[in-house]
Amino acid sequence: MVARGLVLGLVALQLASASPVSEARQPVRVIVAQAHSPDATFSSRPAQGNQFHTLTENENLFAGDLIVSLPGGVVTSKNGAVNLKSLSDFDGRSPLPILETAFSLNEPKDADFDFVLDRGRVDLTNIKNEGPASVKLRFWDQVWSIVLDEPNTRVAVELCGRWPSGTRFKVAERGSDPAKHSTPVATLVLLVLKGSATVNLSGVTLVLKEPPGPAELRWDSLAGARPQPLKLEKLPEWGDPESKLSEQGKKVAAAIERFRKTRATDPDKAIDSFLNSSDPIEQRIALVSLGAQDELPKMGKALSEAKSMEEWDFGITILRHWLGRSRGQDQKLYSTLVELRGYTSEEAKTIVQMLFGFSEVDIKQPETYEVLIDYLIHERPGIRNLAVWHLVRLYPPGKSIAFKPNASKSECEKVHEAWKKLIPMGKVPPAFEK
Repeated sequence: MVARGLVLGLVALQLASASPVSEARQPVRVIVAQAHSPDATFSSRPAQGNQFHTLTENENLFAGDLIVSLPGGVVTSKNGAVNLKSLSDFDGRSPLPILETAFSLNEPKDADFDFVLDRGRVDLTNIKNEGPASVKLRFWDQVWSIVLDEPNTRVAVELCGRWPSGTRFKVAERGSDPAKHSTPVATLVLLVLKGSATVNLSGVTLVLKEPPGPAELRWDSLAGARPQPLKLEKLPEWGDPESKLSEQGKKVAAAIERFRKTRATDPDKAIDSFLNSSDPIEQRIALVSLGAQDELPKMGKALSEAKSMEEWDFGITILRHWLGRSRGQDQKLYSTLVELRGYTSEEAKTIVQMLFGFSEVDIKQPETYEVLIDYLIHERPGIRNLAVWHLVRLYPPGKSIAFKPNASKSECEKVHEAWKKLIPMGKVPPAFEK
């Protein structure tokens, strides 16, 4: 599925004008690595800023900056010991729904390379001429020490967060402790692709080796890490760097390269031209880019003007992915809907709740379908479109009921009546009958 086959970076904007602060008071910018990929493969947001800019080939990278990479982007540690490479999943083989890769770098104190993985997939490789290379991997509340035992040792790391279906959304009170708010569930997979590596987490040391051997380690924010690595007989397709792409995967890879070349000369043109493209792959690249760079107002506008349910459908995938990045994303979306998009508090809460999804108990209740069907004639396109998004997943025969994201009032009323006949009041789809 293309939705899982796009791992994209941010579409860069120009850096904001520097504030009139004296040079002496500017924070010290520490170079910790260097980009080694064609222009516009990476985009970066300074630690003290809020806008992104594209990076040129061989540009220096600074501690604290958020870096987002298109597939294939390579970063080399300042001391030349470790390469970090962003990898794609064009064919949707990965165990996690990876859409884009983002990370930040720290000034290393007791390791060759120190970074924070925000989301996505990276491969880490020991590029020393001899001896081990050490990496500090930080994510969520975790700090792992990884030793790549020999030159050419290569390890893949994937990270993704998701809200559990049925989570109840609540608006946080002003000034409340963020640590007490609901949070997504994060999952990380570490896989040794070549050689052997030693991983120390929370004082426990684990030895991993490429297949056939104990090659895979999994962690999630609920249960923590497995006590022992998983033994694999061979590399899974998603992790094998030599795995060949399908024809669809090749099309996605080619479209991403076109995107990179376009944004290398004109970032704004890249996002606009791809968003307005008749090619669904290019549309999706633009939508991922908007979500990745936190362009929620522009994302909302794009979805409200969606030309097809396919475009709307993928936009919802992007929003759900964005919500799962970290704690507090749900509150940010709620505030954006109320303060910038003009939704009432109740409307905004309804949208966030529907993006969270329904629990196993919810989908067996007739009331769930009655509410969703009633939403089909809601005055807000976002609410009625989300209702259709859920209904066709819960009851696929409903796909035969034609629906447009920008449907008129009379068209919505016809869809509403058709769904009432398909799932009568007091009923649930056959799959969920008791």
